[in-house]
Amino acid sequence: MANESRDATLARLRAGSGREVVAYGGDETAAARERLRAEVAAALALDLRPTDRPLALWLLAQEIAAHEARGVGASEALYTLVAVVARFGQPEDAPLLWRAREATEETRAGVDVEQFARLGIAEARAALAHAGDGRALAWLDEASKVGAFGDLPGYFLWADERFGLAVSGPT
Repeated sequence: MANESRDATLARLRAGSGREVVAYGGDETAAARERLRAEVAAALALDLRPTDRPLALWLLAQEIAAHEARGVGASEALYTLVAVVARFGQPEDAPLLWRAREATEETRAGVDVEQFARLGIAEARAALAHAGDGRALAWLDEASKVGAFGDLPGYFLWADERFGLAVSGPT
């Protein structure tokens, strides 16, 4: 499994097995797992399927755990997985996206507030309120005040291109 390609790993993950090869474990294999997780995140974005949401949520949780453990930095994999999860447009995912944003100083600067708009601004706000995170609500409110949600169709087109999202069917 260590030499498995990203596409083969993604296929195994979609089939419900092989999570141990990309899971954040905090051990000596963390760098190899992180590298493969980044490759799988990119492959997932290139061929996003309607059934991929549980896998995307799990991969993002793994990437967040790795960032939280390091305490610094931001990876392309994290940003890509935020875009992938947001693309499914499920408001209940807002707390996980917020956790991704809060993982490190760099992720606080790099996770776009517009990704939350894919969930529906009012719906994301309600999910974050239910989670009891006032800082997240204040962040969304401030973004709205400064016009961050003024061109969402343009942002969504840009983000899909930026993160390589290619959707195979409705998400």
